[in-house]
Amino acid sequence: MKTIITTTGTSLIGNVARHLKKEQKSVTDDELRHIFEQLQPAEASAETNSLLKIGTPEDEVVLLYTNTELGERCAKQVEFYLKGQGWQNTRSRKLSLEQDEAQFERKGLRELVDVLVDEIEKAERQKREVIINATGGFKAEIAYTTMVGMIFQVPVKYIYQFFNQPITFPILPVTWNIDLLLEYENFFEWIDETYRSYAEVEQRLKGIPDSDRVRALILPPDDEGYVYLSPAGNILWKRVQKQKEAADLELDPPASEVPPQDKISSSIQKVKHHYPDGTLQFALKLAELEPVEEIIGGHFEDTTLRRIKGAGEDGSIRLLWADNEKATNLTVRTTARGQAQTLRVCERLIRPLLDSM
Repeated sequence: MKTIITTTGTSLIGNVARHLKKEQKSVTDDELRHIFEQLQPAEASAETNSLLKIGTPEDEVVLLYTNTELGERCAKQVEFYLKGQGWQNTRSRKLSLEQDEAQFERKGLRELVDVLVDEIEKAERQKREVIINATGGFKAEIAYTTMVGMIFQVPVKYIYQFFNQPITFPILPVTWNIDLLLEYENFFEWIDETYRSYAEVEQRLKGIPDSDRVRALILPPDDEGYVYLSPAGNILWKRVQKQKEAADLELDPPASEVPPQDKISSSIQKVKHHYPDGTLQFALKLAELEPVEEIIGGHFEDTTLRRIKGAGEDGSIRLLWADNEKATNLTVRTTARGQAQTLRVCERLIRPLLDSM
């Protein structure tokens, strides 16, 4: 049994208006309902055209519709038709997306992302295969729906009105880089909690060395002076949260067979490169952690902000150790494998140590 999350547009009412040669605003609900008796389902709406090719009556179908009169009317009639054909696991869910330019990007697309992630997680908890059907809806809605699918490793299907079969955007064999969000996790957690004023955000950004890169993931202030994560920033932040939840469920990695005294690279132990104060002491503490295999020194940076910089699929963790004048990059190789297990080591062992010294 699959869960098919479907963005729903207004093709139904457009097709009815053309078929009956009348304006959309004069089309009645009865005419919407009976069009499925006059036309083939594939001709009646983009949603039925795609769903009948993608799924089966046993599947769960979630119809996401926009907060517009036409959007709701079309979604309800598609749901009515599908249930009449035996698709009993069909339900509709309203989005706050509406034809309001001021709210579309700031709130509408953000809620779309939240709803998509919520539906994906619901289905995955029930061990169902998930498919996103991005055939209907606003063009921006389809674009961000596709982005969610790619980042959350969910296949996305789309069918063009003149095609007989859907196109599948497969799961990409790549790992999306979430290092920036891990590096400044406190900032992204803070801005996502509630509305933040432009002045507050700018004050926080002053303490972030990569503030320009972070700004790329937030929107300009709205008319009331509030700043939000952009839709793309929201997608990536949701992915970070999901990865951290996966880390909580992971098993601890095995202990390294390397003795603690052999884990620290010679360049750190010789301290002739004028590392920031406490570098060797910190490395010695890291070496005591069971999953740690090797600690390697790196280049210096002009910052005094200690932080995790990234967690890799191969078990490597990049971080900055700093004193009151400068910082050095350190790479910590561990026995962890996969990003979730690496994050587990990072969050449970290395970050607390970094914050405590």
